[in-house]
Amino acid sequence: MKVNQKFYQIFLIAILMMATYHVSPASAETKTATVNATSLNVRSEPSTSAKQIGSLKKGAAVKVFKTEKGWANIAFNGGRAWVSAEFLNISNVPSRNTQSQNGTSLSKKAKVTATSLYVRSGAGTQYKALGSLKNGTIVTVVKEEGKWSNITYGSLKGWVSNAYLLIQSGQAPAVQNPKPADPKPVNTGKSGTVTATYLNFRTSGNLNAPIIGSLKNGTTVRIISESGSWMSIQTSDGKKGWVSSQYISINSGSSPVVSSPKPKPPAAPPASVLKKVVVMADGVNIRQGPSTSYLIVGKVNQGDEFAYIQSKNDWVQLKLPNGNSAWVAGWLVAVQQTSSSPNQNPVPKPSIGGLKGKRIVIDPGHGGYDPGAVGKSSKTLEADLTLMSARLLATELSKAGAVVILTRSDSSYISLNKRVEISHYHFADAFVSLHYNSAADKSATGLLTFYYGQKDIKLADSVHTGLLQANTGLKGGNVRFGNFHVLRENKQPAVLVELGFLSNPSDEMTIKTNSFQSKAAAGITSGLAKYFQ
Repeated sequence: MKVNQKFYQIFLIAILMMATYHVSPASAETKTATVNATSLNVRSEPSTSAKQIGSLKKGAAVKVFKTEKGWANIAFNGGRAWVSAEFLNISNVPSRNTQSQNGTSLSKKAKVTATSLYVRSGAGTQYKALGSLKNGTIVTVVKEEGKWSNITYGSLKGWVSNAYLLIQSGQAPAVQNPKPADPKPVNTGKSGTVTATYLNFRTSGNLNAPIIGSLKNGTTVRIISESGSWMSIQTSDGKKGWVSSQYISINSGSSPVVSSPKPKPPAAPPASVLKKVVVMADGVNIRQGPSTSYLIVGKVNQGDEFAYIQSKNDWVQLKLPNGNSAWVAGWLVAVQQTSSSPNQNPVPKPSIGGLKGKRIVIDPGHGGYDPGAVGKSSKTLEADLTLMSARLLATELSKAGAVVILTRSDSSYISLNKRVEISHYHFADAFVSLHYNSAADKSATGLLTFYYGQKDIKLADSVHTGLLQANTGLKGGNVRFGNFHVLRENKQPAVLVELGFLSNPSDEMTIKTNSFQSKAAAGITSGLAKYFQ
């Protein structure tokens, strides 16, 4: 009994001690915190194995309800979620009244980096588009919510994707259009002459601005103003736009603006000038020699054309309008036969009516750690070929006035989901995925075009017909149903084109020729133009 009495006494004392001891969570009051990681994963539960439901950027402010075992419970998207407390700078000042629990409330400036960025009624692509913002527009970011930002621009208010915003370090005022800053007037009536073979003509003075045309070598233009390395000019037919000043030679004195001069009958050209070099990207460096170790002597832009001299390893030597020569990376240009070659059929000029202003997403298949098919005879990688073909096609479409978006512009890997997201984000009028085929049967050959749904059939027929009429040198093949992710999950009209079989040695040799690549690009362009007519 004495033992039992002693046990009960100890038990009662323990209960009294627990009753007087106040147990509280690690953080009893709501506090604010700032994210110190570049990108902080937001999870449904306090565990690295829990589902990731979003992410927060560095500097984002969050409301912290409590912390436990290295995790912080925060306000996120109207509810609660968990992040690693290690990557939060938690304030000691309680925050009982936070302005918003649905995201990070702030006020800062950001620049639009997309060609055209949709402003939506909510934080997601499923919400209605209220309007769009041009490249370079400065907006005010009110708050951030996951991968979306709530912005204001004049009377326009809504949500945009964070991926296409560049936060400004200073508080620059919003501008109406991404026009070149502080243009300096040039003497009225002054004129200049185009020195490039073809000079791209843009809506504003930057490489991201849409191309609205091209000017031939020798064309005289009136110079309106200058801004940095760009000139605002006017052509003989009254069109105004911006060009790179390095390809304009200022005329001495005042000179009338005239159309492109009539070329003199050329003498029989040597074999080396029966080819031309077409640049497939903007801002490409040209060098003194065939390596990145040589000095940069200038830059060329997408669509610029030059006379071809020779190739060495992966580099191409070209002739500049001033008579000098330079070298350019071969993977950034296309070498094409000119129509003066007696042994080659000229590349058909695509019919381009109906392409102006159309948003076309070009998807070079594979990339990064996914090389795709490998050629049987020359070990050609599909991923390299699709990128080359996509660049050449992008050049043709841009010349025709289309707005071109590439799902990848280099050798990086892009997931299938991301490729479809790009199509949806830009509300593509057409999505064209480029591939090269492979089969166990080495005799398999030809061109194939795939569709998935009813919305894709007309597009597939038009593109395939354009390829057949281009006389690429490969057999016609046909149009088929294809259960491919980029077609099946795509809400926009979409096709997947197989431009020959790398498993067939004959196809592989044809595919690698400049003639095939140029004709295929022209054929697809014509097919797309026909589709939109």
